[in-house]
Amino acid sequence: MNKKFQEPANVISSIKNQNNSNKLTIPEILLKQNKITENQFQTCLKHQKKTGKPLTSILVLMGYVKSDTIINILNKTYNYQVIKISEIKPDPALHNLIPFKIAKKYMAFPLWEKQNKLVVTMSDPSDLITIKKFEQESSKNLIVYASNQNDIIEAYKNFYKISNKDYNKFIDFKNNINDDLSITPIDNLDSLLAKATKNFEKQSINVAKEDYDEVMSSDAPIINLVNGILVKAVNDRVSDIHIEPFKRSLRVRYRLDGSLYKSMDIPLSIKNAVISRIKILAELDIAERRMPQDGRIQMQFKQQKAVDFRVSTLPTLFGESVVLRILDQSSLNIDITKLGFTPDIFKSIQRCINRPYGLILVTGPTGSGKTTTLYSILNELNKEDTKILTAEQPVEFNFKGINQVPVKEDISMTFATALRAFLRQDPDIIMVGEIRDFETAEIAIKAAMTGHLVLSTLHTNDCASTIGRLVNIGIPLYMLASAVTMVLAQRLIRKLCPECKQKITKYTKKDLELYGFSKHEISNLELYESKGCLKCNGTGFKGRTGLFELMEVTNEISKAININRDEDHLRKLAKKQGMTTLRKAGLEKILQGVTSLKEVLKKTTITKETLPLYLVNESVEIYEDKDIIIREGNTDIDFFQLIQGALLVVKKNKKIGEIVEPKEYFGEKACITGRPRSASIISHGRTIIKRFPGNKLSEIIEKYPEIAKPLFKGLANRLHHANKTITYIADKIFDF
Repeated sequence: MNKKFQEPANVISSIKNQNNSNKLTIPEILLKQNKITENQFQTCLKHQKKTGKPLTSILVLMGYVKSDTIINILNKTYNYQVIKISEIKPDPALHNLIPFKIAKKYMAFPLWEKQNKLVVTMSDPSDLITIKKFEQESSKNLIVYASNQNDIIEAYKNFYKISNKDYNKFIDFKNNINDDLSITPIDNLDSLLAKATKNFEKQSINVAKEDYDEVMSSDAPIINLVNGILVKAVNDRVSDIHIEPFKRSLRVRYRLDGSLYKSMDIPLSIKNAVISRIKILAELDIAERRMPQDGRIQMQFKQQKAVDFRVSTLPTLFGESVVLRILDQSSLNIDITKLGFTPDIFKSIQRCINRPYGLILVTGPTGSGKTTTLYSILNELNKEDTKILTAEQPVEFNFKGINQVPVKEDISMTFATALRAFLRQDPDIIMVGEIRDFETAEIAIKAAMTGHLVLSTLHTNDCASTIGRLVNIGIPLYMLASAVTMVLAQRLIRKLCPECKQKITKYTKKDLELYGFSKHEISNLELYESKGCLKCNGTGFKGRTGLFELMEVTNEISKAININRDEDHLRKLAKKQGMTTLRKAGLEKILQGVTSLKEVLKKTTITKETLPLYLVNESVEIYEDKDIIIREGNTDIDFFQLIQGALLVVKKNKKIGEIVEPKEYFGEKACITGRPRSASIISHGRTIIKRFPGNKLSEIIEKYPEIAKPLFKGLANRLHHANKTITYIADKIFDF
């Protein structure tokens, strides 16, 4: 051992005394002396929170200050003795006790042992928290010297024999910062949990209570545990991580293929440290536990894969609940040809998205893949000669060549605000993350009507109900009929695990017919379910596939929207033109052996379709003033419905009534009785009428009583009114 160095007293008491003297920290001194800017300090602080490296070390590695500047402050302000490692002979046996992985983390270098204490030199021995962490991880009390950071890096190269790659990470720190933020694969998450718990129980650190969680959250075992939770989620391709506090434990669950399963229970002793670590990574306020917070974590994997985690905290009875949505751009499937569309649906999508204008809507519940579908369409349309603007809350994935705007309602940057600004930016294509209110819907539809292709989403059950939702929001029918070009409803269903699926025979033919299968399909049907195995984590499912229902707004459907046909009519008309419903798409997946009947029943419904196909014809007849629609005495049996305008009911050249309510049926009496027409129906001004085949009325009465009811109700009302009118006329003319 070289005797010329005077060894300081135990570093802990030394630094306590220094702290009591109210000396500024080195970064504070640098700020005060204007040697670094506030922005530089904040940048380094962000890296320090994520990597655990000493803050002064990062300031040097980023090139903001020179190592000699730090040494001068340590020597003059803190009275630390500075040594040159090249002038002494460190004990090589310590390189096994303190591996390079630990040494570089604290920018420290082990020199020798003395009286069961570890003598080290560090780039910043004034950093109390860093030294305490180093003591915990090395399980040694420390005696600390100061050294120039560049000397320490050279010592790593000479004594640890580090590779050129590791050495260059120090030299070119800015370009390699993502490597320091990276998380590597883990072998056993349970072992990380055990180490974190054991290490926590050993701690007896003399740190102020308000700082305790922040200190422990930067403890190596806690960092490794949290990283392990994140990396396992990414490796297992889950979509969300749920970290939930309960009375006796902190539960970690993963959402895979739409369903949650438990991964582990974390002891309450390290609950706050784990939550605080996540909040630090997401740049949230770890002291705020009474209010929800939102943030974002960015991680770089060793395979150079960048993954974002959208973080949401929520105060609950037993502490803060944290949910992390995984945004892995490498796993995002934005190739429109690989989303699982049938050939017919794919052709319709291509036809609609290649129109120069119009409104395209994708609908479905949360988690049904709407964003992926919209992104795949944008990716298909993203060309150099096309200007695309998006308003999203939040922006989940970044696309080259697309201007993406985050919606922030807390500063009044709403979807509607963004849309109004978009129209002044000369866009070709606009994507609105979601239509929630009248203002957003109105601007989107007006944009679609003025030469822009607009894409958006709604939370509705199927295609037909989407039109009704927009009507309820307050959009005029004529605007919907003109603007909407396509509605795509979708669901994600789980695929059966191929390793453990097996045939079942527990459903009767009657049940299967009720679920929507035809008799022909039932005769050849093979149903499968899965019992669960190791390959599928016991769930019975592995992967997901899409169910799609597409309604292209043709001229006929546009006319139906314009005259306010209800969703049952729209659905029936769309089916007549070839639309496959979500339930039918699900049944096809069952026939292919892809999924189970239970899964399809859970995700889809059989819609109640009011009218048979022969009544869905949306063609109308237009009559001018005084045109006769029904002539008294004729024997035709068709019946009608008033769409627009007013009608007079005339008997023997005398008006006995009128029909003025839109959607009111008339002419059904002749259909029911089989007798000649008892009165004439004459147009009063310009009217629009829909004609129905009278020979089908008995079928409607038998099979669709809910539709026959308004027919008879209207007839009864008119007969009652007509009888009163006839009685009045008779009294006046014949003096009865």
